[in-house]
Amino acid sequence: MPPLPRHTVADIALDEAVRLRCACRVRTFTRAELVARVGRDARLGMIGLRPELRCDDCGEPSFEGWTVRLGRVAP
Repeated sequence: MPPLPRHTVADIALDEAVRLRCACRVRTFTRAELVARVGRDARLGMIGLRPELRCDDCGEPSFEGWTVRLGRVAP
């Protein structure tokens, strides 16, 4: 059986962002913000559990996340 693909921050398109839901709100992180906080090789499957991405308000990790398209990216 072939290994499952491991999607990383580097796999996010330049015009996409990741939204993470915690107990009190939904936060949006662009690819550049994620690279700065957790690095390009961070796996997306459990990214909400990373201490660097815990909510500053409630302190809870994000158990749910999804990608969204941003507006047009300037060249």
